[in-house]
Amino acid sequence: MNESLPRGNASASTMRTLWRRLRPFVRRDLRGRLISAAIAAVVIAGLSWFGIAAFTHLDSSAAQAVRVQLGLEHEKAICSDDDDTPDCAYDDRAQAEVDRQWSQDLRIRAAVLQELDLRIDATLDNLTEAEALLARQNFNYVNQKVAGGDPKLTELLTLPELSPLPELYYYVDGRGYGDLHELATWSPSGVRDLEDMNDSVLGGIAEVRRELSRYQGLIASQRSRDAADDPQVSDVFIDRRSAMLDVRVRAEHFQMSTEAQNWFRDGRAEDMSRSAFNLAEAYPAEFSSALLSANKTWEGGWDSPRWEPRHKPTERYRSPITDEQRYELTGTLLFVVACIVFLVVAPIVTATATAREREAGTLPVLRMTGMRAGDLALAMAIGPNVFALILGGSLLGTGTLLLAMSGHACDLLLPLGLLGVLTAATVLTAIGLGDALGQRVNAMIVGGLVGVGIVIPGLLGSALAALNVADTGLLLGPVPALVATVTRFGDIHGLGLELSGELTKTMLAYSVALQVGLGLACLGSWRRRVEQGWAPLFRPQEGVLLALGSIGCSALTLLDMTGHHDTQDFNALNLLTFLSSVFLLPVLAWLLVASLRRPARARAVADYVEARLAFMRFQGFVVTAAMLVGLTYGLIMRGAGLGSDNAELMWATLAQMLLVAETGVAALLWASRRREGKMRVAFVGGAAVIMQLLAVVGTYGLEVQHVAVTNGAAMPLLANADVSPYWTAFLILCWAIGLALVLTALMRRKDEVEVMVAPDEDDDEDDDDYGMPGRRLLH
Repeated sequence: MNESLPRGNASASTMRTLWRRLRPFVRRDLRGRLISAAIAAVVIAGLSWFGIAAFTHLDSSAAQAVRVQLGLEHEKAICSDDDDTPDCAYDDRAQAEVDRQWSQDLRIRAAVLQELDLRIDATLDNLTEAEALLARQNFNYVNQKVAGGDPKLTELLTLPELSPLPELYYYVDGRGYGDLHELATWSPSGVRDLEDMNDSVLGGIAEVRRELSRYQGLIASQRSRDAADDPQVSDVFIDRRSAMLDVRVRAEHFQMSTEAQNWFRDGRAEDMSRSAFNLAEAYPAEFSSALLSANKTWEGGWDSPRWEPRHKPTERYRSPITDEQRYELTGTLLFVVACIVFLVVAPIVTATATAREREAGTLPVLRMTGMRAGDLALAMAIGPNVFALILGGSLLGTGTLLLAMSGHACDLLLPLGLLGVLTAATVLTAIGLGDALGQRVNAMIVGGLVGVGIVIPGLLGSALAALNVADTGLLLGPVPALVATVTRFGDIHGLGLELSGELTKTMLAYSVALQVGLGLACLGSWRRRVEQGWAPLFRPQEGVLLALGSIGCSALTLLDMTGHHDTQDFNALNLLTFLSSVFLLPVLAWLLVASLRRPARARAVADYVEARLAFMRFQGFVVTAAMLVGLTYGLIMRGAGLGSDNAELMWATLAQMLLVAETGVAALLWASRRREGKMRVAFVGGAAVIMQLLAVVGTYGLEVQHVAVTNGAAMPLLANADVSPYWTAFLILCWAIGLALVLTALMRRKDEVEVMVAPDEDDDEDDDDYGMPGRRLLH
């Protein structure tokens, strides 16, 4: 008696059974592929890390310019050409010389300021003592000597040499003086009375004290400008008289300049800065230059009303990129490479393997093992892609970990979800296309075609979407959506998809839904064609749905293009409309031909009934596309402010565009009904379409002129317009060729002839002509 197994045991049994069926495909050269994938993952991850590390550690001017342009660092982060920051230096030897000169200059500045502080402090003490002396004693100035000839007061009123400070100058009783000796000397020709001399001297002392206090503020301000650097000036002082006596007695042992000697000698203070003395001896020329107030050492700081910190002339540039930024860049790069492996390498391998099985005729044999079509599709997706799965998974795990360490853990949910959905959809599409092309085209060519179909639109779409040029790039395959959403983690200026706009979110969701629909359609095609290779690639219902999807792509593209480009007139709006719709008609026509019903035998072609039905379906597609694109055109026209302008519908141009569409689909239908001569049909149809596109461009220009002159619309063939008879003849020729192609594609007599000839022909697939005339690229 049969007993049902528990649900858990049934699921486990099913998984074991599925694994037994998939194991022969997975274990084929498994060890070698695992080792190769591991080595490739280590090499790619290592090269990525070392490349990012080298790029972010380079300290050359070119590397800095690139990083600034990419937004990885600020232009003024360390140095720049501005006056308030040091210039950038990229040579260690040049910067070492600048550092040496800067350190020397800094020590000389600090030593001079230290010496000035000693002198001013000593002078202020002398002035205090002089004030006390004048308060308790009256001096007789009648002898016309300084302080009446009193040596003590004369000594106290002697001011030191204060260069490089501004020259001391003060006013007493409306008269200017440069020192106190002149003020303390009475002259009979002067205006001052002898009785007022003490008061005048006391007033002068007060003015000098005020000036010295101002000098102390200047010195403090100058010292504050060097607060960021440590001048390393000693606090040890030496006796001034003994030091200068030694210099005078042993002059041959000192390198100090005469200016410096005089400056030290006139310091008046008992103590002297040892650092200043040693620096004057070590760098005599530089120290003597620093005693001038206009010297560049002080940078005009004595007279400048605004005090700013001093900085080196140049600063050695070092890359300010942090380890977190390196993790972000490396994780982003590894994530993008993983996406390429899953979305480009895996579909190419899958399509090639599927085409090889179809080419070898082993698919029906594999079905005899009891594998269902879904299991066989899973085997085609996993078995040949063990290398890609291990490599992509390793890179994806490493990139995800680095980005999560950089603080993007939550933001990774969207890219990971998109990667899983788009990988499944792309692989399913590759299975369907590889099976369709593998019966008539070499497997390597199939892989190349699939790769070109993914890579070229992917590169274009990634550039458009990631650089925020146009969101239309999201509609160009599976790669742009992943690349655009992942590159924003690298914090590169202007790179990465911003999901802030409603149209961007709509186009992303629409692109994913359309690719999932295409993958499911290809999976359904695979289920039908595993044993019946002559079955059509798409059923008519699937072709209709995909055609409607392409119409939606055209409408969204028009909205996006007009949003990124300002449309000020009808010419610009018409051009954008044409560009957004130019890929629509070939897609519709291909879907029509791919979904044609054919008899259930190899090398079968569609009959006239199916061709006519397909042609009628195409008219429905044209009407639907015209309605949607026209509605979108009206919305954009009103949004651009052109809705209130007087405008006429361009019937002549629209008629010519309809002729182009009908001619193109007629050429495709004609080719689908032929077993031989497909290349000739392609040349004839292509030449007719090119000629009619030229007619569209010329008709548009002539119709614009007609509307501008008559304020009325032109009729088809420009029947009511004043045009050259040669142009009219050219339009008639275009219409004649187009209608001839339509009638040829839909006529019945071709099928009747083939029916009469068919019994005498051997329609065995083994007798297929492997040349170009007998091939059907899509079944």
